[in-house]
Amino acid sequence: MATAAKTKPILHIEVRLKSSRGVFVRTDLVRREVADWLSTEFLNLSIDQDVNGYDDLEHAHVIDSINVVDASGTAVDTAVYKLDQVQLDVQAYELHSDDGSPSRRVIEQWPEQEMDQPQARVTLLPSRALSGAWDSLVYEDKIPARLLQFMTRMILLMKRPGLNLSIFNWNRLILLHGFPGTGKTTLCRALAQRLTIRLGRHYTSGKLVEINSHALLSKWFSESGKLVGKMFEDIQTMANEETTFICVLIDEVESIAGSREKSVRGSDCSDGLRATNQLLTALDRLRDRHNIMVMCTSNMLTAIDPAFLDRVDAKQHIPNPGPTAIYEIFRSCLNELIRTQLITSIPDSTAVTDFGGGSSGTGDYSSSPGSPFASSYGADSWELLDAVSIPSYAEMNVHLFNQPLAPARRLWQIAQKCDGLSGRTLRRLPFLALAMHTFGDVCSLHEALSALAAAVEQEAYSMRVRDVGASMV
Repeated sequence: MATAAKTKPILHIEVRLKSSRGVFVRTDLVRREVADWLSTEFLNLSIDQDVNGYDDLEHAHVIDSINVVDASGTAVDTAVYKLDQVQLDVQAYELHSDDGSPSRRVIEQWPEQEMDQPQARVTLLPSRALSGAWDSLVYEDKIPARLLQFMTRMILLMKRPGLNLSIFNWNRLILLHGFPGTGKTTLCRALAQRLTIRLGRHYTSGKLVEINSHALLSKWFSESGKLVGKMFEDIQTMANEETTFICVLIDEVESIAGSREKSVRGSDCSDGLRATNQLLTALDRLRDRHNIMVMCTSNMLTAIDPAFLDRVDAKQHIPNPGPTAIYEIFRSCLNELIRTQLITSIPDSTAVTDFGGGSSGTGDYSSSPGSPFASSYGADSWELLDAVSIPSYAEMNVHLFNQPLAPARRLWQIAQKCDGLSGRTLRRLPFLALAMHTFGDVCSLHEALSALAAAVEQEAYSMRVRDVGASMV
């Protein structure tokens, strides 16, 4: 009996181009040349690898960087891929600058004196302003990568020539839901950026349309439905350019997709009901547009109308970070503070002031192979050989498992005390810790960790007080 051939994993390579300043660059030629060069010169590549040595390529003068960003398909146990066992997907792109020109504009459908804020913001993709959004996301379950793979696959399947879309109930509508501060909006923006790059063979440009759902709720009776309808008419017009990929982001979608049944039972103003009806109608009209993807976020899933939820192709819960993700979030923040010398990484052999109720400790750095420190004068005297950064969670577990006072192990202990804190709060705490619990222009890494422990303890206490207050209401 014949068996189906095993599909090779796809290794995704992104080639960022230098600013062309109006000079036309054939991205298809760049893609082809880089793909041929990689296949010839490399036996294997690893995820997150920055590829160098392309100076002799014909198009080297227009290449800013070459990065191995992701892999899709059959999972492997290692991040290293042999090139004879994968398919290469090379994409070339140029970032658009956010200079207030046509790359980023606002949509205002009412006279300025009647509108407090714009109803939508349009950004050309890929955008320089969003270039770091993807790397700032830290989730334990590879949520961003899975969503990107699913959405890319969805677009490409529905773009198949001759496919009768009326047979399928696909709306290209994604909903991210969860507690506030979990990074849902940032994730949507990052997905829009990555989707535009990954679909570069099929679309020559991209746009991110961020709809301000609160601004669509008019103070004038019965006008909210009209505003929603007009907004999506504008999006339909944008989509007439079929070589442009459009990502629509509706933040806090429950504002314009609230439950109509609850509105009727509560005798609420029918304006919100009209807005929900208009949104559902507009989404149905977008179904035959292969170049539109709609992403929505919500903090209150139960407040959304069931008819809207029925149209959603994929619902993804975005949880608060777990301990491993919390460690990585703190690690990225502290390493940035080390890089900019707000925190000094020089080991301190003296006892550290205990801000947060933990035990004092000494600078305990390993002199094992690979350690950035080496002892020249004895156990308590250290010489800095390399710039120090806090290692990844995986590296910490392997190399520092028996060193409880090493900075990385102390950071892991702090991360385990942050259960229930949002990603937004976690990224605020390192700076808050320095401002509240340290003095002077710079501080040592151990002082920074003690300050962070104190800030975490204060935040956890505040959260417990809020929870007790909420339970008494």
